[in-house]
Parts: sequence; structure tokens; C-alpha cells
Amino acid sequence: MSLLKVAKLGSPILRKIAEPVTAEECRTSEFQHFIDDMIDTMEKLDGVGLAAPQVFKSKQVVVLKSRGNVRYPDTPDLPLLVLINPELTEPSDDLIEGWEGCLSVDNLRGKVKRHAKMTLSGFDRNMTPLSFEAEGFFAVVLQHEIDHLKGKVFLDRMDDFSTLTHLAEFERHWLSPVETV
Repeated sequence: MSLLKVAKLGSPILRKIAEPVTAEECRTSEFQHFIDDMIDTMEKLDGVGLAAPQVFKSKQVVVLKSRGNVRYPDTPDLPLLVLINPELTEPSDDLIEGWEGCLSVDNLRGKVKRHAKMTLSGFDRNMTPLSFEAEGFFAVVLQHEIDHLKGKVFLDRMDDFSTLTHLAEFERHWLSPVETV
């Protein structure tokens, strides 16, 4: 596996709408290796999700996993999930607000409102169709990563920039001993 370079805020690829993945492309060994490299990169950088545009590939691919994460120690465990051409539908009217950070937006956190629940459809890495409901933290991570496929970063979703803070100041002033996002 290889550690992929992460695109940082300001890189044009982060603002581009990602292209769908074809079944033929997905089934190539090169593409499957790319997915493995995405997973490895996400894990090595302590991310809970990673979208292909974040590693300079404008394709609709997202990987997620949360277990014993240093950056987000109190988050629930999420098993590894690879999503190809994901689509969110049926968003709930209920919103939840939480702190978000991003591997492409180094050392910043900010509060973002996201739908508390929605339905997701797409494909796994074998192009087998998937459809399921997501809620809570899982729904938030999905929305964050799928935003990357639409050329968005969490800063675009912030209503109030007074919560935008450097990570060290977040830990010093905003994070209580029992609160972690």
C-alpha cells in the first residue's frame, strides 16, 4: 500500500465535481489498488473518512472507518465502508450541529449543521448495489465526505465563522474534558 498525497484547501481539485466510476473501471486491478491506498492513507493520517478528490483523483469514491481514532477518540466505531457513486436522499428535517475537521483543511475545526438522518444508495468496491439508512455520527461523516465529491468542504457549510478555530485553540478553549467531536 502507498500513502497518497492529500490535496489542501486551495487546490482546484477540491472544488471540482467528481466523475462517476464505471463498472469496468472499478473492476480493474489499478482501481482496486487505488481504493486500498485510500484506505491506508485514511488510517495512517487518523481520518474517519476520505474522498478520492482529497487524494487528487476526481472520481466518486469514498472510504470510511472509525475505530480507536486518535483525532476523534470518543466517536462510535464504524466498520470499513467503501462507497462508489454514493447518493444521499431523503434527508431528515432534523439537524445536528457538531465540530468538523478535515484532512484537506489542516488544523482547523468549526461547527457545522448536518441532517441527522438520511438514506444512501451507491455501490461497494465490487459494484454491488447498496442502500441503507444512516443517522447520527455516521450520517455526518457521509455528508462530509460526499460533499467532497461535489466540490465542497466543511467551511462551505458553516453558518457562523466565529466557531472556526485552530486545532490547538479548539483543544484549549472549546473541548471540555468529556466532549470530543
